[in-house]
Amino acid sequence: MSQHKPTTSLCRYTDTAIFYRDQNLVEELMPGDSDFVSVMMRHVLGREISRSEARIMHAILIAIMEHGLTPSAIATRSVYMSAPENLQGAVAAGLMAVGSQFVGTIENNARLLAQIVPLEADKQADKAREIVRDHRARKAHIPGFGHHLHKPDDPRAQMLLRMGEEESQARRHLDALKLLSTVVDEEYGRHITINATGATAALLGDMGVPVDLMRGFAVVSRAAGLVAHIAEEQEKPSGRYIWEVVDKAIPFED
Repeated sequence: MSQHKPTTSLCRYTDTAIFYRDQNLVEELMPGDSDFVSVMMRHVLGREISRSEARIMHAILIAIMEHGLTPSAIATRSVYMSAPENLQGAVAAGLMAVGSQFVGTIENNARLLAQIVPLEADKQADKAREIVRDHRARKAHIPGFGHHLHKPDDPRAQMLLRMGEEESQARRHLDALKLLSTVVDEEYGRHITINATGATAALLGDMGVPVDLMRGFAVVSRAAGLVAHIAEEQEKPSGRYIWEVVDKAIPFED
């Protein structure tokens, strides 16, 4: 057993007050000018974020909140249809689908950028080419690139990248993403869009968000979208229809 007594710096309370880190929740945060995103980021990162960072983070959370009947939304609707008394369970089921193939690819792309950013400028292109060729040789998808719906470009990514150019003070990850994109197009001989998760990875990287925390912001954002799917499911149910369509479409085979 560890001899070190654990501590926390996130929250404390007295008989009459609650503190988020060192700020009084009731007297400072609730009635003040603080918005949810800024409070959330300070709570997670332990520092104040700039107005530019808050603007970018707002855009990121809005961009990845909703994308239709994706696996996460289908899971939420299906579980809610089966157990309508358990709203949080339905949301949790949808959040379990935030992974290496959908939404959670933010951190996968960030790990690629992390291989490029620390290098000297004359070495970065070589590393980018090495990354792309390795993925092609393994016939592996390059995280942060391509989209089955949005072509030639992902409009969400285009807006996020434009905001990054306007607002980011440090653009090392953004520049690395653009370099990687150029190499991707060269190696494949055609244009492959940067998708929203790729753009998000670069912007979070330039904000100093650790790679292993990035998926957490996708979880925060997508949770709101899944609550909206439950709200719609209550008014216009589709969970049972989805079940019946799948049941009829996939035949039994011995």
